[in-house]
Amino acid sequence: MTSTNEYPFRAETGGRAARRFHAEYGSPLPTMDLTARNTAAKVHRGAEVLPLSYPPPMWNGVDPSSAEGLNTLLALLYGGNRIEWSRGGVGLGRSVPSGGGAYPGEVYVAAEFGLCHYLPGPHALELLRPDDLRSDLAGCLSRAPESRPELLLLFTSRHDSNLARYGGFGHRLQALDTGVLAGQSSALLEAAGLRPRVHGLFDDDRLGKYLGLDQTAETVRAVVTAGPDVLSGATTAVITRMPRRHTPRSGFAIAEIDRAQVLAVLDEATEAVEADFTSGAEVHCVAGRVSGLSVGCHRFDGASGELAPGLPGVTPRELFAAGSFGELAGFEAACALLVVGDYEHGYATHGDLWYRLLNSSAGILGQRIALAATGTGLAAGIRCDFIVEQADRMIRDEDQDRSVLLTVLIGHERQVPAPTYSLLPIEDRR
Repeated sequence: MTSTNEYPFRAETGGRAARRFHAEYGSPLPTMDLTARNTAAKVHRGAEVLPLSYPPPMWNGVDPSSAEGLNTLLALLYGGNRIEWSRGGVGLGRSVPSGGGAYPGEVYVAAEFGLCHYLPGPHALELLRPDDLRSDLAGCLSRAPESRPELLLLFTSRHDSNLARYGGFGHRLQALDTGVLAGQSSALLEAAGLRPRVHGLFDDDRLGKYLGLDQTAETVRAVVTAGPDVLSGATTAVITRMPRRHTPRSGFAIAEIDRAQVLAVLDEATEAVEADFTSGAEVHCVAGRVSGLSVGCHRFDGASGELAPGLPGVTPRELFAAGSFGELAGFEAACALLVVGDYEHGYATHGDLWYRLLNSSAGILGQRIALAATGTGLAAGIRCDFIVEQADRMIRDEDQDRSVLLTVLIGHERQVPAPTYSLLPIEDRR
């Protein structure tokens, strides 16, 4: 038997190894080494570099026929979008969050012009192969699209990217990060009128060989395909609303939000994402300052679009350790939206892989919540530093297999934002 640090466990089925892994690393808050550095992003030495114009052009959709046609998509997906000044110095913000700022993911692109790797820092593509491999890569998917995709986005994770800081807990953060990328990309492709599909079931060995990966260090975690079919009533050229998130960089204001705003966020965020697996994840709301909702935990019923009252009296701050930054953020936020999943739901079908699929689905839903919150004028902060046992008690689920996977704090941002310079000349940006 291999060490529980090595995940996924190919030698076992039925989820036995994943259960042991979660018991040791997935639930308790880790002892973090804050002095440890995250590993640097990947670069392919000697590869031809295709520079993308910067700042990128105004967002008007996606054209997969050329590298430049993917310019703004990649910038909004994983590029730097702002420079921030704070007491800690100057930092580069990105369009998506990452656990501990590690950004373990790498983005690969397969289009008509070839197979490429995206470089977020210089905002460029490395051309790995000039061949059109879209059909070959789609053939590695368990549920390949009926026609050749116009575009494939492949998200990998560097296994050791955050382990020095977080230990084995870093593997769970990597799965959540994969989901965040899949959620962001699907929202962008939807906005461009294309039909995205998220794939978590595929022949990762074959995909890894096409990408030239050392699979002891980096593996494919998710694939998003797009086109050529389009969404009903959409155009492929013009976006109606740009997906964006508003992070409360200066904290939340101590202020109420309205129940209607929470329901609007939940209605939009929980719309089905086309995928080759079903997670069964649901959302609970821990209301602290929500007019029209009593203080306590409420379960969102997607069928009725209503919030059913559960455990009364609990507040978002109780999700976090006393005296922590999370507790302060929870005290300030109007409410916390909890993404809840069932670990036993998919072990029989997917084996140990289910642990990764479930947490990836939580990342997708968490990012969609953050995007939807911004659309209603609220700020949103995804947090993984909650105490699982306390969060699970709040959902009052007698089925012990259901657990809180992710929290998203929402509310109004305090009106003293830190100086920020936006790098993207895009309307309605945050």
